[in-house]
Amino acid sequence: MKGMVFNMGKFIKDETGISAIITALVMTIILTATALALDIGAAYVDASYAQNAADAIALSIGEYLPVEQNDQSSKTMILAAANEFALKNGVYDLKTEDVIFCGLEDGKYKSVSVSVKKTSVTKLAKIIGVDNIKITKSATVSSKPVGSIKGAVPIGITEDAYDTAMATGNTQHVILKVGGGDGVNGFYGFIVLDDSNGNAVVLEKWMKYGYEFENYVGEILPIATGDKTSVVRDGVNYRLSLCNHYVGYDGCKVAHYVEDCPRVVFVLIYRFVNTNTVEIVGFAPFILEPSNKDDEIQGSFLDINISYTEKITEKDCGTYTYRLTG
Repeated sequence: MKGMVFNMGKFIKDETGISAIITALVMTIILTATALALDIGAAYVDASYAQNAADAIALSIGEYLPVEQNDQSSKTMILAAANEFALKNGVYDLKTEDVIFCGLEDGKYKSVSVSVKKTSVTKLAKIIGVDNIKITKSATVSSKPVGSIKGAVPIGITEDAYDTAMATGNTQHVILKVGGGDGVNGFYGFIVLDDSNGNAVVLEKWMKYGYEFENYVGEILPIATGDKTSVVRDGVNYRLSLCNHYVGYDGCKVAHYVEDCPRVVFVLIYRFVNTNTVEIVGFAPFILEPSNKDDEIQGSFLDINISYTEKITEKDCGTYTYRLTG
């Protein structure tokens, strides 16, 4: 057509300009994506570090649970322990509000939640205005009633008697064993912890040193028969004599004790299957106390958190382990 002249040079020049613009846009997108990928990767590493730190701090304070709602000294101790382990894990800014007591049941906090905050400083993402990425990771540790234990002694009380003692607050200076198996508030007697015949020699060994193997909730065990007065006298006196704590204050007692003192034993809480056998429903820590009678065991119930045990249960008998639960 007349008047229309195709300018190849201009066309090529225009195409080159458009290509340059497209290339610049593509490169910008690629660089932005790369920057975000690199910084997100770095943030992921920081987040993993923060989570590991939160887990470690939470686990470090699990041994102190549960804690009474109004026990400020124990709460302060837990906060101090959390800060100590925070520093060991490279967390230098753990605040009081980052450690939350939770899981309140029957006047006790059964859980503690720990939050670790970290700022991941970006490198390349600054070109798009992202200077840092805020990270918060949390972990919750909870006390759980143990479902098995090693070192139990062959004595205990019925579940009903234990529940009544807890409900009425009759937890101190109670009688667990009265000669001949007669009790004031229910059956109190010796339990055979294995498949032996449960003679006095074996029972006394368990009273002195604890059963060397594991007993567990749901286990069915026979009742020991006969007069075991010597077992009571010799076993209890032996354990009482081994306490070398709180010299000048009559040793360990319910008001002050060392958890691994020989005076602290783990007794069975059980229910009857029939007149000759019982089923274990829990384990209760119990601190032995001197008694004027050879044929009775006196002491007070405690709350104790032991080391990790695989088995846990629902019934709370005062012996706990702990788990990460969140």
